[in-house]
Amino acid sequence: MAMALPKLTPDALKNGILEMCGHAVEMLRLARDAFQKYSTGTLRDLSDIGRHLHHHEKRLTDHVAMQLREHPMSLGSAEHLAFVPAALERIGDSVEAVARCVDAFHRDDIPISERGHVEILTLFGRSIELVECVASAVRAGAPEALAAIRESGDRLQAYCDEIAVYHQDRLIRGVCKPRASSVFLSMLDSFREIERYVRRMTVQIDKALATP
Repeated sequence: MAMALPKLTPDALKNGILEMCGHAVEMLRLARDAFQKYSTGTLRDLSDIGRHLHHHEKRLTDHVAMQLREHPMSLGSAEHLAFVPAALERIGDSVEAVARCVDAFHRDDIPISERGHVEILTLFGRSIELVECVASAVRAGAPEALAAIRESGDRLQAYCDEIAVYHQDRLIRGVCKPRASSVFLSMLDSFREIERYVRRMTVQIDKALATP
């Protein structure tokens, strides 16, 4: 007979989410480090943290779902955070996709323009900031921070649109090669996905903070 899980408190759920936010931020930093100075060891470290993030999500989501079936009101307003771990796992998937692109750039010796290099570093920085701000909002219970996160997300998406236009111009002028274009655009899509899942989390966090 399976041993009953200990009752999950709202604070324990929030702490689990904060730990996952930390994993996601560390994965982004490692991917950025590997982009700047390629290292298979750095990418292995990222992969290890990614596996831990996926395991943590499954364990936490299963625990929440089981508890809410047996004790529907036990988490109070924190119930709205039940699927935040799944969004963080999707962010982890996106970072792993970015890491595969980083590996492809270096493994296949794909050139990237100076401007493209700066653009990718900027996206790393903004993505890290978004996830860190989500963690701060969860930790502090500050609903006013959520609007700022969404505004930052809007700016990231607008920056991605701007980058895509410049990228098309570089491709037409022959500054960017087709193989580099494919990998670059894949990275761009992954950064967009990170922002989309951050936005989904802010909706759930907003509900949790607004519920008495």
